[in-house]
Order: sequence, then structure tokens, then C-alpha cells
Amino acid sequence: MKLLPVALALFYRQLPGNVLEVWTQVREDDGPYHGLLEFPGGKIEPGEEPVMGAVREVQEEVGIEVDPKLGRFMGIYTNPLPNKTILLNVFLFPDQPSLIGRGQWLKVENPDLSRPFTGQIPSPNHQIIDDLYHALYDRAHE
Repeated sequence: MKLLPVALALFYRQLPGNVLEVWTQVREDDGPYHGLLEFPGGKIEPGEEPVMGAVREVQEEVGIEVDPKLGRFMGIYTNPLPNKTILLNVFLFPDQPSLIGRGQWLKVENPDLSRPFTGQIPSPNHQIIDDLYHALYDRAHE
């Protein structure tokens, strides 16, 4: 089974009342995720540090520059497909003023978390969003 490492940039902001917002963009290229809302990201190039892959993908897909020092590693999530497994290296970035007018923010609240976005986001992103919410707001993680 082929392993394909990719880097994702997850921009987020915390709002009052335990509300999380995550920034997404519409996937334009063909493939199984065409038309879905997703995080900027793509294949990590040979010899490239994963955080630099996330920064490069943001520049390529969104057209903005972000400081790699702002990227905080969240974890690696797997997306098994029939002929390969995608390894999603997720990096958290704070809200950037340059995102204004681009993409859209999804509001994530308890108890539904990412469920309202079923069919609108790739299935692996549900776990990523829900894990981020719990890490930020669950008392057990304080």
C-alpha cells in the first residue's frame, strides 16, 4: 500500500461561548473531493519539512503568505483509499487578516460539532475539526 504524506493548514479562531470557527475553501480540481469545503493542503515535496509544505500550499491555493513559525503541529490523520493511504499532517494557524474576503468560516459548536457539514467537507476533516474543538474546550484537556 502506497503512503502519500500531505500537509494541511487549518486556520481557526475561538469565539465567545465555546464557539470555534475553521476556515475552508472550495476544492476546485477534479477528483473525489471536487466542490467540497476543505483546508488548504497538498503533497509534501521530497526533502520538504511538513510545515513548509503547509505554508507553500497556502501560498499556492489561497495566494497569501503565512509565517511557518505560527504553524503548530496538531497531528497526523489517515485517509485510507483503495490504492493508497493519505497521511494528513495537520498544522494549526491562527486567523490571518489576509483571509478576509477569501473562502468561508465554518462555525463549530457543541453538541453537533462538525456534523452539520456532512456532505460539505471531506470525511477525514470531521475528526480533525472535532478533535480541535475538544482540545480547545473540554475541561479534561485543561
